[in-house]
Amino acid sequence: MIKKEYIWLGVIFAFVLGLRLYFAFQTPYFSEDAYFNIRQVEHITKTGLPLFKDELSYGGRNFLFQPLFQYILAFFNLFMPLTLVCKLIPNIFASSLVFITYMIVLRLTKNKTAALFSSFISGFIPIYFGSTINSVSAYSFVIPLIFFIIYFFFMIKKDEKYINYLILSIFLLALTNSSVVIFILAFIIYLLLVKFEHLPIRKQEVEIIIFSSMLILWLNFIIYKNAFLLHGYHLVWQNIPSEILGKYFYQFSIIDAVYYIGVIPILLGFIVIYRYTFKKKSRYVYFLMGFALSSLFLLWFKLIQIDTGLMFLGVILVLLFGKYYPELTSFIEKTRISRFKKAIIAFIFVIFLINSVLPSITYASKVTQNLLSKTEMNAFLWLKENTEKDVVILGSLDEGYIINAVAERKNFFDRNFMLIENTDQRLNEAKKIYTTSYETEAIPLLNKYNIKYIIISKKVMDDYGITDLNYKSDEKCFEVVYNQGTKIYKSLCRMD
Repeated sequence: MIKKEYIWLGVIFAFVLGLRLYFAFQTPYFSEDAYFNIRQVEHITKTGLPLFKDELSYGGRNFLFQPLFQYILAFFNLFMPLTLVCKLIPNIFASSLVFITYMIVLRLTKNKTAALFSSFISGFIPIYFGSTINSVSAYSFVIPLIFFIIYFFFMIKKDEKYINYLILSIFLLALTNSSVVIFILAFIIYLLLVKFEHLPIRKQEVEIIIFSSMLILWLNFIIYKNAFLLHGYHLVWQNIPSEILGKYFYQFSIIDAVYYIGVIPILLGFIVIYRYTFKKKSRYVYFLMGFALSSLFLLWFKLIQIDTGLMFLGVILVLLFGKYYPELTSFIEKTRISRFKKAIIAFIFVIFLINSVLPSITYASKVTQNLLSKTEMNAFLWLKENTEKDVVILGSLDEGYIINAVAERKNFFDRNFMLIENTDQRLNEAKKIYTTSYETEAIPLLNKYNIKYIIISKKVMDDYGITDLNYKSDEKCFEVVYNQGTKIYKSLCRMD
């Protein structure tokens, strides 16, 4: 007979996945960045290899990335439609976080109620919930995999077979995403905490940490060697142009944390950090604290994108909340308010619903509403059917991947700046083309990059604060070839 807690865990998973899929299937389209992965999956399915050399992005360039996630989706694409794969599989991966959260908290506390409560909370971390629904994001796979690694680390003492699972998982993670380097900093902080608390450092753990760190550094060096030689230390910030760097890496605040993670995990998670820093000792908690403090360090010094850092921090704080939950209920039972224990727990749950579940739903709804509309998608489909194969098309920075994946044409730029030189210059010249009042300024730039079509979409209007091209009146040089919500101009003139 199935245990009651497993039934509840299945219900939680089904609820989280069902809500995710509800928002995912509100639209047939995806967020802008998703189209990079969609195009890679299509290419792997057809050829068996990722598209490392791309003739369309920036008019022709090389990509650097770890392709395991795209290979996994391509496998499912062998027997499922691509749209269904990209809607369903990432959300299943992301929802699986409730299982690993349950396993870790149960290992920490031996308390099934704490484990179930924590697993439910992990399904509704607003930043993770909203950011992985329609983005075909590798983080839908990366985040659960990272916490499986943490679970394997906790289980080493019980059975050495988990060492093999741990090493294999780290290897797979290193083939999926560069954020695996957070492990190195977390390992260092963990060892320092254990040392400061005068706990014995196990030789087995040290060997695993050294081997894992060397493996991570070696794989990342092989993959990103050329980027490091070209960009130097700017590789940390992914060569993002200085004009928009602040949108990716900025100083996070407690308000950001509360909104994107939720007040209950933050409050009780940091209580655990305080207690185990000054009053109690636990190797397991110190390992989790290593990840929490490394995330805070990287966020504070702007060394990790704000959304990525908050995803890591959010899940870690949920695990720390799970660790504190039995201590909280035990404390309540020892006080005069013990008769109100159920009411207090119910109050905490209501606060969680208000501050985590509702923001998750709101965030997901907002993201879904901001996706491409059918009218906007029709413009890119028109470009595919009615333009020459080798033309360069100028749209907004966010539309670069869509120009490649949907219109199947060369873009002027997109959000993958790795191995691209003079990114600031490109950004400024695109702005000049859209905002200048003089065709004598725009035409030389259009000729320089062989740009034949200019998109005027809602995204372009919002990004550049325009409603149309200021120099559009010259019909000999700029012909309106499409005008159905989104405008498309064809550039006809050259200027020596």
